[in-house]
Amino acid sequence: MNKTIGYTNLRAEMARNDISMKAIADSVGMTRNTLSNKLRRKSPITLEEAYAINQIFFPDQDIKYLFRESFIEQSEAS
Repeated sequence: MNKTIGYTNLRAEMARNDISMKAIADSVGMTRNTLSNKLRRKSPITLEEAYAINQIFFPDQDIKYLFRESFIEQSEAS
């Protein structure tokens, strides 16, 4: 079994508030693809980036809640 890490709480809040990855990426000065890679854990998200996302888009949410890692079991066989 592989374990995939994602920011499921952040993604849920984005969906609830109709906030696109492009809007977040633009606000923190990166491309949509770069943000996508960070949210898929292909590259690290910095504390400064996480803080900016939290303060700009979700000021009423706790940063620890938004960026909590969720482990999802996935079968190695497709």
